[in-house]
Amino acid sequence: MAVDIGPRDFFESAIDNAAIGHTLMDFARDLARFHIIYLLEQKRLLEEACLIVEKEAKRVIGTYDYGWPQLKDTTQAERSRLGYPPNEPLLRTGELRDSITHEIEHGDTGYVGSPLKIARYQELGTQHMPPRSFLMGAAMAKEKEIHELTAEFAHKCVVKALSGMV
Repeated sequence: MAVDIGPRDFFESAIDNAAIGHTLMDFARDLARFHIIYLLEQKRLLEEACLIVEKEAKRVIGTYDYGWPQLKDTTQAERSRLGYPPNEPLLRTGELRDSITHEIEHGDTGYVGSPLKIARYQELGTQHMPPRSFLMGAAMAKEKEIHELTAEFAHKCVVKALSGMV
């Protein structure tokens, strides 16, 4: 299917028009500014997003806010016997909660997690224990907030680029 886009001489004269050439150059300059600003600010965005997920993951430890299965009666009895509250999933001493951290790698990748082996078992479950996904659950629970943060970040980068702030 052919599309008629008009006479060739119209486009040639439009391309030769200095105003259009200037506008394209301005646009290219603004894009370059945006890219520089984005690269300079990206780590700050990742830091904020990871911190949001980290705080949420720590908050949910000891709760049933994500609809996890109840602890078994035998587990609750054992927790009571050891002096822990009987029905606070993932929480005993607070070691798991306190081990949750985040890190930014190469300025463009963020991680939230725990170095403890028990974190993996709790997150993914085992053959004897259902998963209680506190990390992925936190990321999903905070997805909208992170999207809003990212949109605000992009808007600020565009405003800075268009105002020549580089």
